[in-house]
Amino acid sequence: MKNLIILFLAIALCKAVLINVRNNVPRRDTEGNILNAHDGSLIQFGDDFFLYGSAYIKCHQFNPTCDSCGYLNNTFAIYHSKDMETWKLITKSCVPEIEKDNNVINYWSPNVAYNNVTKKYVMSYWSSQYGFRSNHIAMAISDTPTGPFKVVPPIEFKGGSISSTTVQIFPTSSGKAYVRYHTRDAPLRHVIEELTPDWLKSTGKFSVFYVKNEYPWYEGGGMFERNGKYYAMIGTDCCFCQWGGDARIFIADDPVGKWVELDQINKCSNGRDPTYTGISQPINPCSVDDPYGTNFTIPSQQFSVSTFNIDGEQHFMYFGERFRSSPDGIKPNDYQAWIPIEFDSRDRVLPLRWQDSWSMGRK
Repeated sequence: MKNLIILFLAIALCKAVLINVRNNVPRRDTEGNILNAHDGSLIQFGDDFFLYGSAYIKCHQFNPTCDSCGYLNNTFAIYHSKDMETWKLITKSCVPEIEKDNNVINYWSPNVAYNNVTKKYVMSYWSSQYGFRSNHIAMAISDTPTGPFKVVPPIEFKGGSISSTTVQIFPTSSGKAYVRYHTRDAPLRHVIEELTPDWLKSTGKFSVFYVKNEYPWYEGGGMFERNGKYYAMIGTDCCFCQWGGDARIFIADDPVGKWVELDQINKCSNGRDPTYTGISQPINPCSVDDPYGTNFTIPSQQFSVSTFNIDGEQHFMYFGERFRSSPDGIKPNDYQAWIPIEFDSRDRVLPLRWQDSWSMGRK
């Protein structure tokens, strides 16, 4: 019996995982190239991690906010890792069909989830074919997490008539999935909408969790599920800005039920609340008179929340883009912010903290 206990302990120790995350150095693949997968998502499938994102062409960013760099000729890339440190490029063309017209259509923000019913990997992404034009969300499916993903008919959502800049699929532990989006038709709504079992159509059930018509508009963000509660996050519209965006967080017992705002968890780096009264876009809410002044605590725009299961424990990670952060000014070389979402002893979400490095799992 003693030998069996020792054997079981040895096996458990061998399976222990320690994940180290660094935010102060460029992340590189096995060929030494900086990872070029932006404004997407980092997903765990089993023991593997997959980074999905827009692969930008090599262009130079000249200003503290958006210009033409990063708008056209994007493809979707996939990287794979076992430890979130060593990354292998799988492909920079996981949705080949978008490359037929990406010289005139904007493509961003691929998010992927696995449907246990259909056994398909389902991707939502933003396309200017629908954004600002109609009530549709672009979708693609694959038999494997590495693609290729095939474009399928878009989801026609019911919570508005014109989509804006945010779309994201969100699976839950119940097996159901939802899409989070916001509308351009007034009033500007942030909506959670339930999908059919194949995750490719709307059930027509939805909930509006935030409404705002004036600047600054809100977009980005992410969703996660914890202890039977559902959380949604949104941030100020950034337009490829160098200062980042805030992070307002909401909670609900049911994704299509009533949502309550909890807090602002990404204040300015000087500890002050951002200034929103009377400003337009693009203006730095943390330094209204100086775009190169004070930034947000996490100087990035959020695009998703990653949920990880490491050694049987759940971890949640803010996934954001640090636009204009590359030392050489080349857009594909921008840094990303991978920041832990932390909770106090009463399960309240704590303000985000910048961390050069942090870890998950057994130390």
